Amino acid sequence: MTGNAHADIFQTSSQQASILQSAQPDLLLALLQVELTQTFSPQTLEPVLRELCERHEILRTRYVQAAGMKRLVQEIHPQAQLQVVRSDDLAQARTQVREGLAQYPLVASVYDRQLLVGVALASADEQSLVQLSQELQALLDGGALQPFDGLQYADYAAWQADLADEPIGIEGRAFWRELFAGQPATLPLPGQLRHRAAVVEAAEQRAVGFAAALGALSVDAARAEETLLGLWAAFIAGLDQQHSLLVGLDVDGRNEQLAQTLGHFARQLPVRLDLDLFGSFTAQWPALNRQIQLSRSWLDCLDESEAPLAYACGYRVAADDRQAHIELEHPPALKLYLQVQASGDDASLKLLSPARLFTAGQLQAWLEQFVHFVVQLAGEPTRPLQQALTVDAAQQARVLALYDRRGAVNPSIGGCLHEMFEQQARLHPQRIALQVGEHTEDYASLDQKANGLAHVLRERGVGADSVVAVYGERSVEIIVALLGILKAGGAYLPLDPLYPADRLSFMLHDAGVQALISLEPLAADIEVGAGIERLALENGLPAARTDGVTADGGQNLAYVIYTSGSTGKPKGVMVSHANACTSTQARAEFYKAPLQRFLMLSSFSFDSSVAGLFWTLGLGGTLYLPQEGQHKDPASIARVIGEQRISHFLALPSFYAQILEHLDSAAPACVIVAGEACPLELCHRHLALLPDTLLVNEYGPSEATVWCSAQTVENLPSGERVAIGGPIAQACLLALDEEGALAGFGRAAELFVGGPGLVRGYLNRPALTASRFLPDPFAQAPGQRLYRTGDRVVSSVEGALDYLGRLDFQIKIRGYRIELGEIENRLLQSAEVREAAVIARETAAGPQLVAFVVRRSAAASAAVIEATLLERLREQMPEYMVPSLLQVIDNMPLTPNGKLDRQALSALEVRTHEYVAPRNELEAVLAEIWQQALQLERVGVNDNFFALGGHSLLATRIRSEVQSRLNLDLPLRAFFEGETVALLAIQVEQHRQSSLGDDKVDALEALFDTVEDV
Repeated sequence: MTGNAHADIFQTSSQQASILQSAQPDLLLALLQVELTQTFSPQTLEPVLRELCERHEILRTRYVQAAGMKRLVQEIHPQAQLQVVRSDDLAQARTQVREGLAQYPLVASVYDRQLLVGVALASADEQSLVQLSQELQALLDGGALQPFDGLQYADYAAWQADLADEPIGIEGRAFWRELFAGQPATLPLPGQLRHRAAVVEAAEQRAVGFAAALGALSVDAARAEETLLGLWAAFIAGLDQQHSLLVGLDVDGRNEQLAQTLGHFARQLPVRLDLDLFGSFTAQWPALNRQIQLSRSWLDCLDESEAPLAYACGYRVAADDRQAHIELEHPPALKLYLQVQASGDDASLKLLSPARLFTAGQLQAWLEQFVHFVVQLAGEPTRPLQQALTVDAAQQARVLALYDRRGAVNPSIGGCLHEMFEQQARLHPQRIALQVGEHTEDYASLDQKANGLAHVLRERGVGADSVVAVYGERSVEIIVALLGILKAGGAYLPLDPLYPADRLSFMLHDAGVQALISLEPLAADIEVGAGIERLALENGLPAARTDGVTADGGQNLAYVIYTSGSTGKPKGVMVSHANACTSTQARAEFYKAPLQRFLMLSSFSFDSSVAGLFWTLGLGGTLYLPQEGQHKDPASIARVIGEQRISHFLALPSFYAQILEHLDSAAPACVIVAGEACPLELCHRHLALLPDTLLVNEYGPSEATVWCSAQTVENLPSGERVAIGGPIAQACLLALDEEGALAGFGRAAELFVGGPGLVRGYLNRPALTASRFLPDPFAQAPGQRLYRTGDRVVSSVEGALDYLGRLDFQIKIRGYRIELGEIENRLLQSAEVREAAVIARETAAGPQLVAFVVRRSAAASAAVIEATLLERLREQMPEYMVPSLLQVIDNMPLTPNGKLDRQALSALEVRTHEYVAPRNELEAVLAEIWQQALQLERVGVNDNFFALGGHSLLATRIRSEVQSRLNLDLPLRAFFEGETVALLAIQVEQHRQSSLGDDKVDALEALFDTVEDV
């Protein structure tokens, strides 16, 4: 290539700038593949291509960095600069074109009768390549082109720059900035990958009748592409129940004067669409169309580089006889881009992820869902959008095949929980079954002690479904008590001595307890009813017996666990032997490594204790109970794991993170985390420190008997979250939408659980049971039910569920739906943070987000961490998702079961500044404006606007008030930089000084104009 001494320099258009900026340091390509009528050599093709380069400046244009300019500029050479080569196959041709474009504006490679021509995407759009193909084929056929005297692309870029400085351009830029403000498109979609994939994945489908369906939905002679935009936005919104979305539509930026000009004129028109998923498309179309036409009216003033588009679509009608294939690479900012090419009543659709954030399987599933969505609406245009967001029969069958394992067969271990233990006692009587501290019990001894208690309970009238409460801490005696109750035919109710007395009293009364076994003196304020049989075993157990008690059926109750209730009163979950045996049998199938020594960390009032207790004793392992007090000390637990050669244990993720800080050479075979969401950071640390230890993330409500899904974490997860996995044997996990329809792959919905692990319901709460345990629309047998969990999930095409959070942890702030877990996950990605929680608290100005974090190192400055994390969140998340206040605390408040106590967190006193009164008239005026907007009695000059409940809408209101009272037009940015009255006062003074300076300049310019006139 020759030098550029005589090249002309021009600024780029906004389309070019956006493409070049988004792709740096890579170059995005526009490729034209032409099928030749005969074989041409590179020497024959070069003069033809050279003529085209001489005709169109853009084919002689490279993009370079000019001194003193932020954007790349167009470097237009006076003569053609091109390369034409021969290749052995199309793959080599592509490589040659890509490599050649690093030096030449145009590169061509010929293979047999296939010609591949490449230019930078900034130099050509689809229409340009169509025209280039026509001109090229005309020349190759021996024809001549009409002289070209039209505008060149550089003229268009110059016109665009001039427009930006005109009043209409300034007004247009203001329109776009307002449209883009607070754009939530940066939030991850369900199923989104955490890191970009290696290649851009795509999915394609030929849809019969799709173009006709679009036509049927095109209201009031609307363009098909605009109808497509509205439907595409509604579909994306339905994936995660969004209500406002910024989407882009491919449009042509040419006018008649530019019809023959080559260049990248194509634009993606940003449109913000407000959608009601429970309304029909036809009813909403007038409002949607107004938003589309409003954006169209300001298209010429758009600067694409400022548009935060994540989703876009394009529509075209297929050419009748095109001998060329066109391929355009897409800027990597787009998460999802849909192409529709209509042909008669049918259409070819292609969905790709330029940002490389979704798998090919997920894209294919969404494409199928979208086609089904459009066809459904076309058949019934007045149908609510939500009701059309269903799956076709083929995808429904695939979902059920992956997530309904009720037909899975696993080996039978026993009909009752205690029978599993008894079988091991017969097989291995001398094997150690239980160890507490240094004390051990073999299987025979433990079995005989439980038999002795079972006989006593039978004599006291305990039988099938009798509820027997057990009060005591971890000990040999409590294990004997639980086994003895089961052997007697009763159901055990664990009472944790750490629970408040009024809660324990309520449980005793509500459960209709027949007998109470106390392993230590009862607290004085626990109310025990007169009809409850008392069995005090503080001084020892009944005599051991070798003879057992005749077992009852597996459908009888095995235990009752109380969980928190929305009414403030706990509710008793009734679990049968059949439920618990199904759950335990599934463990034998899922976990392949032999269970040798299990460390029990859970309270017996927490249903995860069932996993360790009966899994271990049912398979002949040793159950190790740390001594009371030791089980909550992570350093002590780490020592126990090493000293006692623990092979398995189960812990809350937050507690395991603390244990992991103390583990050194001790490496258990398997660690199970359950009970709360597992952070990505924990997986990263586990894999780094214990690469040979299996890490499993379990999920399951008490109503599904301990667990119903599990995910093995063998590598750092590729998604935004740690998956909770697929269904265990015999379980059914279905994501159903608000209409009760099955949600397709990649669409967020509520999780419903089914299978034989599903419990009877809630003790003495028939109405609550009926509302949570519903008839199964996908039942394989009569009477099957589904339990609605209240958890949001998304199902992947690989067969694993992602947990998105609780439905009751979703809040709305200023119309935006916010998942608190989303913010917590962002905070947990920071190296300084060990734990994080976000709550919403009510203020006079409306709901306010408050974040609490526990720092990893106590030596780190709390103030620095708070400021750093908030700044980081502002860079990563929309303004409405950034907490108004972030506070470092020493420890998260926990419930007795070790879970985060959000009520206690809400009750924490939020740190505020000491009140400082306004010190001058300006601060007094600003403080008064803040008081009125925030509805507060007083505001100090050092109080933080956001900590007081402020947000962007209130900042806009305050800006208007400041403009009215101070006659000063402050930019909105000043109100975010001036977070206190004192800081805002400084901003005001600086703006006043700047305004005075501008006035002086204007006066001097006017004076000079007068002198020149004279």
